[in-house]
Amino acid sequence: MALNLSSFGILPPGILTQPTPFSLHVPMRDVHRLSAQVDQANIGIPQYYNTHANPVNGTYGVSRDWLIEAQETWLSDFDWRAHEEEQNKFPNFRINITLPSDGQVFDLHFAALFSQREDAVPITFLHGWPGSWMEFIPVMELLAEKYTADTLPYHVVVPSIPDYGLSVRPEETKELTMAAAGEAINTLMVQLGFGNGYVAQGGDVGSFLSQVLSRHEECKAYHLNMFFMTSRQQASVANLSVTAEEQEKLDYVAAWATTGNAYAVEHGTRPSTISLVLQSNPIAMLAWMGEKFIEWSDNRHSPFPSIDTILSFVSYYWLTNSYARTMWAYSELTSVVGGELPAYNPSLTKPMGYSCFPVEIATLPETWARALFPNLVFYGVHEKGGHFAALQAPEAFLSDIEEFLEIVKNDVIGQS
Repeated sequence: MALNLSSFGILPPGILTQPTPFSLHVPMRDVHRLSAQVDQANIGIPQYYNTHANPVNGTYGVSRDWLIEAQETWLSDFDWRAHEEEQNKFPNFRINITLPSDGQVFDLHFAALFSQREDAVPITFLHGWPGSWMEFIPVMELLAEKYTADTLPYHVVVPSIPDYGLSVRPEETKELTMAAAGEAINTLMVQLGFGNGYVAQGGDVGSFLSQVLSRHEECKAYHLNMFFMTSRQQASVANLSVTAEEQEKLDYVAAWATTGNAYAVEHGTRPSTISLVLQSNPIAMLAWMGEKFIEWSDNRHSPFPSIDTILSFVSYYWLTNSYARTMWAYSELTSVVGGELPAYNPSLTKPMGYSCFPVEIATLPETWARALFPNLVFYGVHEKGGHFAALQAPEAFLSDIEEFLEIVKNDVIGQS
């Protein structure tokens, strides 16, 4: 039975800037043009590397056979309108916000499940690359099945993070920074009436944004499902013991650091070149992004994600013309080959939570988490799931979030 989600779109009291309801509808000419470009794209002839590739374990990247199958699926079975309908079934909005610090203007897109409860805890879920806000659709579906707008204990705000997908800066006069992007999300939450307190949650780029947000007064707690440590943090926990299971995760991370992060260096050091290359051919974009969706997911028990799911994300990037805009985070994080990650100095006093999934490109063992974060109030461990945890393991992901929110709710709404 189809869910009726219209009641979740009723705006809560206290809104400072009224967002505009929004439905995505890509012009048919753009959908046809994409299909024509997919059809006309040339895939290289069989050679040693592309016939011995295995994207699951990172050997050489995506295979020629997988790319041919994905191309055929894109042309014969993929239905963009069905994915568009899935996005539009949730309340979607656009809102213009201006940064108090420097006057930058953002036209932000977000989906939401608003509650009618006075004690609802506001939370924003923040995605990264090569993901989008669509990663959280399974979680939003679970919430809509479990609660009504009258009983939902949370205000759920899922933005397209700045310069990703449908969120744009009308005037890109300078390079976007993590600090400015975090300020934009904080301003969004304030304008939605949550200036007295909200929770930030994120993985990938969203993990860094959540750390930045934890320094904002309005953000009262934060939860991460990925954490990259600086060399100083690594040194401080080097002598702490870890379990055998945690060591397996650390070995995976070490292997990825050796062979899996070349894409990030390219993104960070040559963002113009790589984005121009990938935006010239949708099959090229599919190979580049598809490799990450497969390699960073938990494929130990069953294949994930489906080709259809990967195509939905690649099509979204292509049809929103957003690939080049999304490079800003890498320019800040990996602007120097072999360089040190910036230290974002997340709050060590506000409640912090962490969820550990087994196939993740950066992990945080519990003993390390407790040593680095005296404010750690929740630590969840899971046997299944990877980098796209909300997409692959939404039940486990949501269970952690709800447990964390129960712990921190008084820190958030208790200060209202």
